Amino acid sequence: MTLTNTQNDHMKLGLVCISEMLKKQDKSLAFKTMTRKRFLELGRSNALKELSSRILHNCKLTKQIVLHCASVGIAHYRISSCLLPLVTDSTLRICYDDLPDMRRIEAALAEVGVAAKDRGISISSHPDQFNVLTSYNQDVINRSIIELNHQAYVLDLIGLPQNYSAPMCLHLNLSPDFKRETISSYVDRFVTSLASCSQSVRNRLVLENEDKGFWNCKNLYECFRMLIPLVYDNLHCSTNPSDLDQQTLINLFKLTWGTYTPVMHWSEGMPDKPRSHAEFASHIPEVVSMNKDCVWEFELKGKDCAILQILESQ
Repeated sequence: MTLTNTQNDHMKLGLVCISEMLKKQDKSLAFKTMTRKRFLELGRSNALKELSSRILHNCKLTKQIVLHCASVGIAHYRISSCLLPLVTDSTLRICYDDLPDMRRIEAALAEVGVAAKDRGISISSHPDQFNVLTSYNQDVINRSIIELNHQAYVLDLIGLPQNYSAPMCLHLNLSPDFKRETISSYVDRFVTSLASCSQSVRNRLVLENEDKGFWNCKNLYECFRMLIPLVYDNLHCSTNPSDLDQQTLINLFKLTWGTYTPVMHWSEGMPDKPRSHAEFASHIPEVVSMNKDCVWEFELKGKDCAILQILESQ
């Protein structure tokens, strides 16, 4: 595929979680997980040993991915939210120190931070969408707080600053129920839940516009601009538009980051499924090339293969 070049020098592009290029080189260079069912089948002692080994593999692979990013010109990496599977499953009651390799895991994560810092690779995270700080179910909120605290702790172990240079991006995931509350009370509930999170979370959490529902770019900006940095997602904006043009929205979102480099999301939708991410880019995104003061996490399914298609066309 031939892409048209449009002012795209020095674009700061970000890889999301998985390196397809490394996996093609070696099938073992893929993240390992474990289901709760498998954990229980193994018996606790054996399960903890196996889980610990898989987590250590994931942490070492993360360093390899960071080094890979640096070698091919990718400036940013969003770490996988599944580096430490099962550790926040409340039914399994796993403590970090239950993992036989925990000291080696801590050392491996520290090496990720050193590798990223030495090579100028910025790092972010994006906890899964089941984390909902504005749920009407307090149990969901409690579980979300546990998960967010864990994700922030991983960033701490990597050695990243507790600020928006290492952001944790979250969806609100729930439109206000206006039969129950006002927008103001919804925002207050979010603030209350966030205050119950660790300082490591509070200092890093940012919000992203949704692909459907109330929280399009305009509503998100109007309600949260004074509270928290905002992440612009172009695909979500296309399926859940606001009555402002794209560049205006990006400029407004940039302002919420203050002195920190904004992190934004870019992708293309599938022709028949506009909310689903395409494999590769059909063009060099002008919105990215025009906003080089941002980091753009590419959410294409082709991962680094798709990013290299863009970089090699410069």
